[in-house]
Amino acid sequence: METGKTGKYLKYAIGEIILVVIGILIALSINNWNENRKLKKLEKETLVNIKNDLTLQSKIIQRQINKEDVFVKYADSCFGMLNSKIDVDHLVNLLDSLSVRLTFVSNRLTYDNLGSNGKTTIISNKQLRSKIVRYYQFLEYTESVVNNNNLYRTNSQFGTYVLNNDLGIKINDNGGLYLNEGLDPKEKYTFLKQLEGRRYSAENNKNKCLLQLDNTTALINLINKELESHD
Repeated sequence: METGKTGKYLKYAIGEIILVVIGILIALSINNWNENRKLKKLEKETLVNIKNDLTLQSKIIQRQINKEDVFVKYADSCFGMLNSKIDVDHLVNLLDSLSVRLTFVSNRLTYDNLGSNGKTTIISNKQLRSKIVRYYQFLEYTESVVNNNNLYRTNSQFGTYVLNNDLGIKINDNGGLYLNEGLDPKEKYTFLKQLEGRRYSAENNKNKCLLQLDNTTALINLINKELESHD
């Protein structure tokens, strides 16, 4: 202080502080850049995984559609027999096939992991994030409708009807299948109602799956556009 150097020391100290602050700001900026880069990478990986889940889901849905379409055709074949001569052997095969069902399976591993970890916000595009959430809500609804139809209409109603052999199909000494005198009006009416219920179930499942397939394709396309914007 005696030599008049106080001002120089203050200037030097302030300069040091400014340099430290600048260094901290640069470090924070680099750290933020690295974090954003990691988040972008994680977001891209998440979208790719969801897209892969959806691609598999579309195959599952298409298989369900194909199977339900077969059930509709089998029911129509049975309807045809009611208005003409009944081929008992063929009828039994159709009934056996209509007594089974294909369980609808949802493939939602990536989405469920995001939800359980509270990381759905990793998808920065709010509109896309909202569409993904709505998609999986509707997927859950579709799964519920199809499998409840399978459980109640196919298993409990039609399956039980066939298992109880309410048509009265018998086996002769040679192992052949036959009906004593065809179907009486009551048996015919009951069979008709059972077929209507089974066909409705298959048709309803098919229509729900067709809509879900369209939704799946649309969401895949949206994710592809989002991934392109990340490149």
